[in-house]
Amino acid sequence: MRRSFAIAASFLMAFTALASSARADALEDDLRGLSDEQLKSTVEFAFNNSLFFMFHEAGHMLISEFDLPVLGREEDAADSLSSLLLLEMDDETFDQALVDSVDGWTFSAESGQEPDLFDAHALNQQRAFNMVCLMVGKDGETFQESADDLDFPSDRREQCVGEYRKARKSWFGVLEPHLRDDDGQSSFEIHYLKPESPELASYADTFKESQVLDLLKDVLVTYNLNDDIKLTARECGQSNAYWSSDDREITYCYELWREYTQFMANYYREEETE
Repeated sequence: MRRSFAIAASFLMAFTALASSARADALEDDLRGLSDEQLKSTVEFAFNNSLFFMFHEAGHMLISEFDLPVLGREEDAADSLSSLLLLEMDDETFDQALVDSVDGWTFSAESGQEPDLFDAHALNQQRAFNMVCLMVGKDGETFQESADDLDFPSDRREQCVGEYRKARKSWFGVLEPHLRDDDGQSSFEIHYLKPESPELASYADTFKESQVLDLLKDVLVTYNLNDDIKLTARECGQSNAYWSSDDREITYCYELWREYTQFMANYYREEETE
């Protein structure tokens, strides 16, 4: 399943789009005062978290389209599957997407908002721990820093090796019959829709330049999916990403791109005031 992608070019385009934004808009305000290195890191953080969210929704899509069995909560299953898909790329960029996503869940857990114990998702901190378990289960050296940052116990890390192997065998076992065995490719509809809100305009432009939807498509074409699944980026009125089985559409909301940009930008500002 390993594939080669021009990830560096996508990063460069995303960074260039941000750095060249000269007009006084919401994006410039959110990035004001950051150094070039902090700006680059902020762009990468937003990009990497968007990759995880899209792979998470792709997990829901694969479960739905192939009618895959799910024992337990589907949200937990989609987290596991998306983490495994990213790990399976064996690519530094996808590895970093996992690392930054763990940091993203940690930021969210520390935001001060009261967690919804009745939510379909696990608590943000639990999601971070579950992801790190799969990460160190595959490669404890590469992902040691993520585990250390969470004070992940050494004995638990050893258990994660077996948990990763079991999860990988289970997921890719049920997915294998759905891999394409020919040179054909399923067709996808990719849409980057223009937002109505002016404050999201530069965010929408930057997300389009990052080519996140195109990268996701390049992974999904390895599966024997029916044609015309839609991959859409749009303004939603909330920070979100979701799969609609009725519309056969994965949607990414520009508000989510802005939220994670603000997470990292605010982190740097707070770090300088301490």
